Amino acid sequence: MNDAAFDLPVPPPSMERIFAVWRRHQRVYFKFFLANVLPPFLEPLMVILALGVGLAAYMKLIQGVPYAVFLAPGMIAASPMWSASFETTYGTFIRMEYEKIYEAILASPVSFVEMVVGEVLWVASKCSMFSFGVLLVVVSFGLVGSWWALLVVPLGFLGGMVFALLGILVTSQVKEINNFNFYLTGVVTPMFFFSGAFFPLTELPRGLYDFALALPMTHLVALMRACCTGRFDPGLAVNLVVLFAYCALFWPLVVKMLRRRIVV
Repeated sequence: MNDAAFDLPVPPPSMERIFAVWRRHQRVYFKFFLANVLPPFLEPLMVILALGVGLAAYMKLIQGVPYAVFLAPGMIAASPMWSASFETTYGTFIRMEYEKIYEAILASPVSFVEMVVGEVLWVASKCSMFSFGVLLVVVSFGLVGSWWALLVVPLGFLGGMVFALLGILVTSQVKEINNFNFYLTGVVTPMFFFSGAFFPLTELPRGLYDFALALPMTHLVALMRACCTGRFDPGLAVNLVVLFAYCALFWPLVVKMLRRRIVV
């Protein structure tokens, strides 16, 4: 007799169970709130002081605005990238390999997909919060000239989803925690510098320019800068579509690879 006939049907994903996973991560995170929150705010502050204030005195206008105004949206965009990358590499690996949190979650009524969705949504929510926090920092320097800048909050959520999925995908293949240095140094750091956050991409050689256009960070920076300056153009729709396309591309890969790693 076919054993498959006795398989129980898989229930559809439940928002209640997804939120339970989200809530679990949120409660753990806020237990060490000050230590977790200060670095994402202090880093862009230091960059703005060093480059936006110090270096800007020796530079001309960039795309018609002072260099500090040009730089600020790039720092807002960098916040969800770095936050999601660290959370879904070291954080996810520790939960998976050392703390066995995923095994405990899957022993409950929460399904594998609900667990992953809850984790990705938590990381994206945290990135959204950090984007708003960095926005407050740059506003305090007078570097934002448009109320459209409030859109950096949902953009931070979207960017957080992209980098969360990418980070989990990498983590699903990593066997040793020290190997994350290759990803953070070889992938995330180049995205930080070659995304248009520090200088216009038009200054790059053709090969590097094409490379930059393939990076999700490049499209996030473009959207953040448009919102902070209030300068919109039809090409921004392409940037938005690319970020959603990355989410659609990474999601099935994350489910497949992480399921194989955890052996559900």
